[in-house]
Amino acid sequence: MDKVLNLKIKMEDVLVRMGANKYRTKINSGLEEIIADSIIVAQKIIQPKFALSIADKKIDGNKILLDNFIIYSKDIFKLLKNSKKVYGIVATAGFAIDQKVDLLQNEKKTTIAYIYDSIGSVAVEQLMDNICNEIKKTAVTTIRFSPGYGDWAINNQKNFLKWLAADKIGVSLSETFQMSPRKTVSALVGIEKNIK
Repeated sequence: MDKVLNLKIKMEDVLVRMGANKYRTKINSGLEEIIADSIIVAQKIIQPKFALSIADKKIDGNKILLDNFIIYSKDIFKLLKNSKKVYGIVATAGFAIDQKVDLLQNEKKTTIAYIYDSIGSVAVEQLMDNICNEIKKTAVTTIRFSPGYGDWAINNQKNFLKWLAADKIGVSLSETFQMSPRKTVSALVGIEKNIK
């Protein structure tokens, strides 16, 4: 799974994250150069890390049990209907990209801060996609689903991250359920069938 950490951030992905329409938005060469330079710097400071847990899915009334982690959610029940095992995933781009964005904002360089923020978002999404694609090499999976989506309560994030041992990769949670570093994503994926 180490190769999932090899991130290749593309200009097009950053532009889309920034809200550009790839067919209609014209980017001037000056901004394009700033984004290209920012990607080069960001690639050096991003610290991709992830943690995984896997468990047999057990049902107890209206609860889903994954080891000692409990989920109450009709959406998750539906999602995992055909799954016997479940992966939990947490992925982060690390603190350095947050610090770079904060520094640029403090210097009132809001446009460049926004570029770096978008790069961080692209990086963590790419990392999560890489992990899910590795899992898909050996199994048929569900879509990924995160706390706070549908009826899966955001306050379940605390126990989810505990089950994932997210603290071992430096991920923590605020009292308002915001993950730190900011460019962090957590999700579960059901395993419907092994193919290898």
